[in-house]
Amino acid sequence: MLVNYRKEWFNHVAKERRRLQRKDKNATHRQAMAAASVTWPKQKAKLQRKAAREAKKSQRAASS
Repeated sequence: MLVNYRKEWFNHVAKERRRLQRKDKNATHRQAMAAASVTWPKQKAKLQRKAAREAKKSQRAASS
């Protein structure tokens, strides 16, 4: 399965913006992008591990 990291990045930014808006109702997309860039490497690693796990699972299913 191919992961569209651009789409996942914007999903992550949207999630961060929702978190920011709990404190500051006027949180902008740009502020959310700045906050999301801090946590993105960890989230991207999770997505990569998930994709590798699914690929491994589908490879095992195809070989058996």
